[in-house]
This record gives sequence, structure tokens and C-alpha cells, in this order.
Amino acid sequence: MSDGIAREGWDEDLKFGEARQSAFVNALTDCRVECKSDQKVRVTGNVFIETHQKPKDGDWRPSGINTSEASWYAIEYADDAWLVIRRRLLMQLALQAPKRLGGDENRYQGRLVPVVWLVNPWRSISDPNQR
Repeated sequence: MSDGIAREGWDEDLKFGEARQSAFVNALTDCRVECKSDQKVRVTGNVFIETHQKPKDGDWRPSGINTSEASWYAIEYADDAWLVIRRRLLMQLALQAPKRLGGDENRYQGRLVPVVWLVNPWRSISDPNQR
């Protein structure tokens, strides 16, 4: 328990915390969110981020994150456990991840993004050894 004397700089920390809280509330209430639940992430540790699809009678075309109008992605990586990440940051991470085919009859192309990159994105982008 404190003796009532605040440490130096606590008021700046409070302002910062309140600003980040407001940013989070705005992110949840004033934007479009794409929700994704990838059942294989529990086994592989990777989330599949769709980038293209190929209709049975056509050529590859952009889809998924490339056509989404969402500003944020909410990715369920375990039951009732979600990671929320800005779409443009997720796209940066996905571009560094390996390409894979998946989905029904491998008609979807995407990137396998390790969940750890979503938790620690700055290391994934700046440190090639984290890939």
C-alpha cells in the first residue's frame, strides 16, 4: 500500500494509459472488424491468412485480406481467446510468411503467419531470425 506520495512521472503514465484506452475503445466501436477463427492454429501455431481464391472455372483473383474493407482483424487462436491486430500490420506480417494453398480443394492461396508474430510483430518485421 502506498503512503500517498506518487512517484515522479505518474501523471504522464496516467495520460498515456487513458489515451491508449480511448484508442482501443474507438477501435472496437468505430470501425469494421474481420473475425477469423482458424481451428488448425491450435495444432500448427500458424494462422492462414487468405489472399487469393480460384473459382472452379476461373483464374486466381484477390480475396481475403486483399479485398477486406476491415480496419482490424480479430483472430481467435483458442476458445474465447482473441488477438486483435490492425489489418495493415497483419498484411505486412503476412507478406513475410510462406505462401500456401488451402481450403476446399486447395482453391485458396494465403500465407501461414505464426501466431507468435501477432503477439510480437516488431520482432517479426525487424529480425529475420524470427521467421
